[in-house]
Amino acid sequence: MMIPVFAAIGFMLTASLGSAITAEPQNVPETALLPDITPGVPKHLNIHNQQQSEFLRFTNVWANVGEGALEFEEGLVVGTQQQALQNLYDDEGNFGNPIDSIWSAVAGDFIFHPTHNHWHIDDVGEFSVRVDDNGSPGIIAPGADSLKIGFCIVDVFRYDDVKSSPRSEKIYWDCETELQGIQPGWADQYHQSVEGNAVDISNLVDGTYFLVHKWNPLGLFVDADNSNNESWVKFTLEQSGNGNRKITIIEEFAPECQADGSTPGICGDLNKNS
Repeated sequence: MMIPVFAAIGFMLTASLGSAITAEPQNVPETALLPDITPGVPKHLNIHNQQQSEFLRFTNVWANVGEGALEFEEGLVVGTQQQALQNLYDDEGNFGNPIDSIWSAVAGDFIFHPTHNHWHIDDVGEFSVRVDDNGSPGIIAPGADSLKIGFCIVDVFRYDDVKSSPRSEKIYWDCETELQGIQPGWADQYHQSVEGNAVDISNLVDGTYFLVHKWNPLGLFVDADNSNNESWVKFTLEQSGNGNRKITIIEEFAPECQADGSTPGICGDLNKNS
């Protein structure tokens, strides 16, 4: 049983210590309903000054636009780590009931975070600040960080905000239970105020950059489409009149953000704080 948690949902900077996963999971049944996780537009960019250092803070969203649930179940516990099993189903009515899953395999690790007092799925995403390469994200900017991070993953809101959606109830509530996940049509969000939700840009010179969010950077998890795993926001970093630096947003992109306004949660237009 997972250790009970009482803290707010959040994430942590992690380094995988015990997972033996090095490639995409195999032998996935053809009848399995697959999740398709995609990042939303990064929002709430701001600079936080702390102890003569500058941190770029932001809000990020992971949305499930697939037919199947992204679901992780606890496995064996070794020290402060625990196996994370990914479960797949062939019937949406069975989501959240591991006994009815048709495929399950170790997909990485849960890492216990003492500060948050709950478990995070390791290596879920990556945040990086990248240079402008002819209007597209290029290499990681000199002086900037690239962070692989873990999350406590749950249903937070429906990304299309349609109240009549047949999936109107949360399946994955919090990290006190044996399961974490995101059901189809829902999204998980991490507000810029959450501890650790920042990239150190102290050594970054003024200029134009991209903040890039990437889902599943190591290819550990079963996912229906790997072409929609990156979103970004283009911004300028420059000195302001008060001596501190400021950020100005130039352009935003998320692969599943629809121009007709049907996906406000992916486009960053829903004001939901986790």
